[in-house]
Amino acid sequence: MNFKYRIKERMLQLPMIDYEKVRKELPKLLGKTLRTFDRYCSIKLNEFTDVPTQDLDIIASYFNCTANELKNYVITKMGAIKHKVT
Repeated sequence: MNFKYRIKERMLQLPMIDYEKVRKELPKLLGKTLRTFDRYCSIKLNEFTDVPTQDLDIIASYFNCTANELKNYVITKMGAIKHKVT
């Protein structure tokens, strides 16, 4: 299964005791419920849903990495698309 973010992957690299600890602490740090955090971990690559930037930054700092290292996708430039604001 391809997930949009490597949050769960990072958590699974931890020993089981630490995994459970992180699973309980991170939602509290984010001010989110455990269910919302589990959704963050299981967003699929083809979904339009994203983890809010601020939350992704908090998760990245917890794992001592950058937010880009948690992303499992690359953003490409869309030069042909222009937005007109009136």
